[in-house]
Amino acid sequence: MPVLVAALEAFPVTARFDVPPDPLGLGSASRRDAVLVKVTLDDGTVGWGEAFHGHAAAAVAEIVRSSLQDAVVGREAGDIAAVHTEVRERFLSGAGMAGGFALALSGVDLALWDAWGKHLGQPVHRLLGGATTRFTSYAGGFTLGFTTPERLVASIDALVERGFTAGKIRVGDRLDRDLTRLRAVRQAHPSFRIMTDANLGLSYDVASLARAAGDVDLDWLEEPYPRARRDAFVALRARGLAPIAGGENLTGAAEFGAWISAGALDVVQPDVSRTGGLTEALRIGALALAAGLRIAPHISHGVINHAATLHLLSALGLDGVFEADPTAVNPLRDGLLSTGRPISGLIGGGVRMDGGTAVLVDEPGFGVHVDEDRLAEFAGEPGSPWPRPERFRRNG
Repeated sequence: MPVLVAALEAFPVTARFDVPPDPLGLGSASRRDAVLVKVTLDDGTVGWGEAFHGHAAAAVAEIVRSSLQDAVVGREAGDIAAVHTEVRERFLSGAGMAGGFALALSGVDLALWDAWGKHLGQPVHRLLGGATTRFTSYAGGFTLGFTTPERLVASIDALVERGFTAGKIRVGDRLDRDLTRLRAVRQAHPSFRIMTDANLGLSYDVASLARAAGDVDLDWLEEPYPRARRDAFVALRARGLAPIAGGENLTGAAEFGAWISAGALDVVQPDVSRTGGLTEALRIGALALAAGLRIAPHISHGVINHAATLHLLSALGLDGVFEADPTAVNPLRDGLLSTGRPISGLIGGGVRMDGGTAVLVDEPGFGVHVDEDRLAEFAGEPGSPWPRPERFRRNG
């Protein structure tokens, strides 16, 4: 008898910062939000997924709890591609909350893969033919925001001491301040790989940074413009000033394919909690590899996302770069979510850090466990975790 999906649930969760991170181009977030998705199979197996909050976590959770029920419950547990086909044709191809459905589908897809792997007693990457289990990492997440050059260099000193050889520095503050920080880091650490992230480039034309920072040797410039300005990505990439990265805010293989065909990206960055889950990210990865582009997936807040990202890289046959979250405290990485037992060196279930190298933990599914007794403790808060931008407060 085939095993079927018996239940589908969703839980918005919030983890507040004790100390807010340094600002980015979008401001300083007050908390980490996510939507956890739970799939229960009729043999009792439980799988967990993680959807990006989309600035409205309760709405994403409601899509899972309502519209996606009849697309998922009652299906064979391994029939994951068919779930994608139904959701795409019913909810993503016409009018409606397409973005919200893509986020909800991402969480459902990851939960289905986790459940299927656990049911079969196999890590997901093995089901997909992946063998690589060790990945070079760079320090990303909410770290290395706008601060003084001295503090930034000290932060990177500490990362290097931990074994990191690369990190993503936030730009988009002000051109002179951004350049001063980047040059201070390059002078202090000549061999450190510097990625930069403009977070949509809202403060100034970041092309001027790419032109002026030739002496810094940038590994890439991420999100120099908002998603709506694809032509600006294409024009900047054509100038060859720095490799152009993006994709965390793109949805699905079709949209990524259009960006790749237009020549907008050097580095392709799908996020498995935003773009449609692992299933869709595998399709995006195939497009990027066929075009000869680099793949460096973007991460979201929780360790389900982090583990699934490593399984994606393994399945694509890559030992390529993984965006690690090096912050000291993240309950969505190692608190509410964990392996369920202490293992030395783990930053969360399914992921172990060996210096600056991320290692897949060899456990069924994604190897992540959720402490359901603590879900109420992290009950999701309403609204966006990001502050209202100053330009709107001035005009509003």
